[in-house]
Amino acid sequence: MQTIMIPVLATLLLCAVVALLLILFLVLIPMRRLKKLTEATENRTPEALRAEAERIGGAPGKTAKALIETCEEARMQTSAGTGGDPAAEERYKSAVVDGICASLLPQALKNRLASMTFSLAGGIQPGKRSSCVFYDHFFLDENTVCFSVGQVPGSDIAEALFAVVAQTTIRSQLRLGRSLTETMSDVNAQLYDLGGRNRVNALVCVMNTLNGRFSFVNAGSELPLLMRSDERYEWLNTPVYDPLGANESVSYRSEILRLDQGDLLFLCTSDLGEMKNSSGELFRDMELLSVLNRSRSRCRSTEELLGFVQNEASAFCESDDDILSYAAIAIEYVKGNRDFVFTLVRSVPEDAPLVTEFMRKTLEEGRIDPKDRAKHILLADEMFTLCCRVCGADADVKIECAIKPEENILHLKMLAPMGGKDPLDIGGDASGGIAANYIRSHTKRATFEAGVGRDMLEIISELS
Repeated sequence: MQTIMIPVLATLLLCAVVALLLILFLVLIPMRRLKKLTEATENRTPEALRAEAERIGGAPGKTAKALIETCEEARMQTSAGTGGDPAAEERYKSAVVDGICASLLPQALKNRLASMTFSLAGGIQPGKRSSCVFYDHFFLDENTVCFSVGQVPGSDIAEALFAVVAQTTIRSQLRLGRSLTETMSDVNAQLYDLGGRNRVNALVCVMNTLNGRFSFVNAGSELPLLMRSDERYEWLNTPVYDPLGANESVSYRSEILRLDQGDLLFLCTSDLGEMKNSSGELFRDMELLSVLNRSRSRCRSTEELLGFVQNEASAFCESDDDILSYAAIAIEYVKGNRDFVFTLVRSVPEDAPLVTEFMRKTLEEGRIDPKDRAKHILLADEMFTLCCRVCGADADVKIECAIKPEENILHLKMLAPMGGKDPLDIGGDASGGIAANYIRSHTKRATFEAGVGRDMLEIISELS
């Protein structure tokens, strides 16, 4: 059936398209190319505009072409229209929004060596649209990959166009190579400068595929969920900052997570948790954690996990009208560092002999000189003693050790909930200071890194 479009809607749509192209010009596309595309569009044929968009290339060129097609369709609908039809207008607007949101879907990640270190699936659940949602993933370099999920509240054309701008701005700013904290502040400032009532609820993440370092900033989005290799999914109760573009000055801070072999992350927009059952209860409160934990995720691919959650969320709703559109990403870190061996102990002095035995066995199997064995067993003992001082009572301490003869070094890490306190800098009695000084003076490097749930004390020491 042919839809009827009123001239006012077409005019507004044309203005929105031209405005978006100008915004893209400011944040991403080279000046001279987009300037040619946006100048005097009313005097240029669709074929000429498409050719210009083709020369832009890449993701911006695809976006420009999609918007040109939308603009041209609006013109055709206007010329064919014979009067106002609100129902037809609403259907047309909905189709335009769907088309714009579809243009936000990311391209498949290129087959790189780094992609062997993680498994990834992302998708958008179709349903009643209360916001315009997107997800994204792309490589910054050979060993760094970015992920994001986001939503712009509202379901009109203006919100869909703003989602395009938001995704493009996030991606372009991440490519500048600045820290995630600086990047999010810059994105927020750019989106705020656009003015208007729109904002973006986004979760933006950066992962190092070599060591599993996962940093993220939550700007008004759903909390991420994490399942460690032998545990259950849990919410990462980390700070949630203002949405992007809502306030002029927001002090974003990134959270750091250290992923281990087999860890699973589930990221989603808030509409997944906002679905309601017949009693008006939210899926977030009643079922989401339970669904993930009974998904038997270890037996499913990330794609199958997303499908399982989608089916369970739909079944939770009383009717199809209660199913909301949302975006989600599932990530499994599958590499780990096979150079490392590890053990788990409790943060109590009684487990110190277990640390000594672990180091003795590891060093003997690595055929390390006896003098070096004594030195590194003592280093491990001092590290463990300091960790116990800042850990909670009876916490778990994961000890990882790697011997790298080609580099002539030993790499030792202790991961535990230390409350963000550096064991090397804590005050107290003289013995603590002596232990910290010994570690610093007998290693090439001794560092501490606060994380979500677990902090890390790490040393690199030379072998004879």
